[in-house]
Amino acid sequence: MRVFYTQKLEDILERVELTDWRQKLVQPLTYREQTLSDNWKSCALGERIRKEGRDLETVKDLSPEAIKLGFDFAAAIRRRDSTAALEILEQIEGMPSIWRNP
Repeated sequence: MRVFYTQKLEDILERVELTDWRQKLVQPLTYREQTLSDNWKSCALGERIRKEGRDLETVKDLSPEAIKLGFDFAAAIRRRDSTAALEILEQIEGMPSIWRNP
C-alpha cells in the first residue's frame, strides 16, 4: 500500500482543534465561562497546552502573540461576545507554536 504525503495531510495532522472551548462557545456564555477564561490554565490557551502535553510554569513561557490572544479571548468572554471569542480561538488553533522557545 502506498501513502502519499501532501501539504494538506500535514496541515490536517498538525491542526490543533480546541473542542472543549468550541462546545462552550456554542451555548450562551455565563459567569462560569468568564471565570474559566480568566485563568491561563483553563482558558483556550490552557486547552491547547494540555493537548500538546505540556505544562505552563510561567506566562513568560508563552510567545507575545499567544499572550495577547489569551488576553483578547478573556476580554471577549467577559463581554459575552461568542463571535469574537470564536475568531480568537481559531487564531490560537492556527498558531504554529504558542511557546516563546518551541
